[in-house]
Amino acid sequence: MLVSPVVAFFVLRLRLMPVPDLNDPAMHTTFIIDPQSIFLRYSAAFTPSARLREGARVAFLVPGRITYLLFGAVPGFVVFRYVLALVAVVPAYLLLRRLYSRSAGAVAAIVILSSPVIITAWGTDFPNSAAVSYLIAGLACLVMPSVRHRIAWLAVSAVCFTLAVWSIATSAPLVVAAVAVYGIIRLWREPPHIYRDAAVMAIAAVTMTGLLMLASGLLLGQFDFIRPTIESVIYLSHKSLEAMYHSASWRWAPFVAYLLVPPAIVVVGLIAFGRRLTSIPTPQLVVGVACATQLVVCVLLQFVGRVQILEVHYFSSLLWAGLTLLLALSLVQLTRPILDNPRSTWALPLLLLLVPLAYELDPHVPPFGWLPYGDMLALIIVALAAIAARFRNAAPRPATRLGTCVSLALMSGCLLVLTVSPIPPHSALPGTIFDATPAYATALGGDDSEAVGLYVVTADLPGFVGQAAYAGEQLLIWWPRAEQQRILGPIGMYHAFFDSIPSPLGVLSAPAIRMIEQRQPAQILLLSFTGQDFAQSVTALAPFQPVLVRTRILRSGPVALHASLIDLDQYDRRP
Repeated sequence: MLVSPVVAFFVLRLRLMPVPDLNDPAMHTTFIIDPQSIFLRYSAAFTPSARLREGARVAFLVPGRITYLLFGAVPGFVVFRYVLALVAVVPAYLLLRRLYSRSAGAVAAIVILSSPVIITAWGTDFPNSAAVSYLIAGLACLVMPSVRHRIAWLAVSAVCFTLAVWSIATSAPLVVAAVAVYGIIRLWREPPHIYRDAAVMAIAAVTMTGLLMLASGLLLGQFDFIRPTIESVIYLSHKSLEAMYHSASWRWAPFVAYLLVPPAIVVVGLIAFGRRLTSIPTPQLVVGVACATQLVVCVLLQFVGRVQILEVHYFSSLLWAGLTLLLALSLVQLTRPILDNPRSTWALPLLLLLVPLAYELDPHVPPFGWLPYGDMLALIIVALAAIAARFRNAAPRPATRLGTCVSLALMSGCLLVLTVSPIPPHSALPGTIFDATPAYATALGGDDSEAVGLYVVTADLPGFVGQAAYAGEQLLIWWPRAEQQRILGPIGMYHAFFDSIPSPLGVLSAPAIRMIEQRQPAQILLLSFTGQDFAQSVTALAPFQPVLVRTRILRSGPVALHASLIDLDQYDRRP
């Protein structure tokens, strides 16, 4: 298991990172690389609108900051993702190994390491990359079968769930659902020591939070991340912001095929364990009911409440943490006669490896929504699970074993196709908000040279700009709107659009002048992939006494980013 992420990376050709589709991941990268300067520059300007909330996601930022300090930008990114993969894979492997066998544990590892949703989440600096791993580990440890070390596993589970919440608050509903389901089932089946177990988990959560506060203060420069988190939740719950970020209509959903995967896996789990509740072992029952509850909670938050938990793939990916465990448990349960046979015990893991390898031969799935192909695939997945269940209950003959293997291989392939299918193009829908399409189709066997190059030059920007010298030394960025899609990562390092001068390069419009006069920045950072109009931009800033400090082309692989740093002497208070 310790080398499984490395083996999966090379054997399955996992994509290290996708090209940025939003500036949000880089808004967290900046806190990993130069947190002190961000707090110095923008605390006064950002605090009223809770725009420093990214700096409060400490369970992601603290380990990211440590790996950056030890290894640098891209090597630190890789080391951190290796650790996150182990955090997810090892507890899942141990859970299925203890419940079934070693080959069943391998099934859990393969399901996690070949999931396009998990791979894509790991590939960015958005905190869902850490949260998905913490959620998998938390749920696996919560139901780990162990009488002797039960308290220790519960403490580890509470620590993982706490890390997930302090990575991104969107994890909180999923954590609450899982813990509530566990508590109810424990009260029903094993009421002794339930209060002791609750106390252990509470103490572990509080202790972990205290350690994070200390680490945040030492490494990021902010001890109190709890109040900023609460304030950001309150601020983002304003009706005006909910209208800006949350779709009032459900009409966008039928275009998103991968949203059919969670209910399909829940139904597959029901088929795999479909019998009287009293006969289902507690770990499997907790995982299955927890995943179903999490799905219901997310649906209610999205379509009854005002949380964009399903329409933004950075948030919906959190659902896949529990779903990967449930899918692994269901696959193993459906192949019990095969796994229990020493001659065929490794058949299922090998089949699960062949599915992504076959997909990589021609990774081109056409875009489709729910109707008709998405719903058809979901029904096929359910039908194949039912067929496998029938074969499982039949006499153990070579034909039934072959039928089980073929059914589950086809089911895994259909789940993969349903997950990676791009969102089909469609006209603007009333009452909906645009959100970026996830790059799930290229998670396996995709080219990441452009993305890695962008990450390198993005991470080089704080070194090029230099650290802030005093509180309030604001920096604004100026870049060509024609390059917006490609430049999302670099501009995200300085909070992108909130700190962007609203004018074409080289032309200082009236709104741009008003913004500079109101914000009074000490510096302007020019960014472009061509370097055009930089000289005209310096000239246009003449009313603010510009001084060109330095110009450089930041290069990595196929990416070359032109950058110029300008001091505005009218507002610069450095001696």
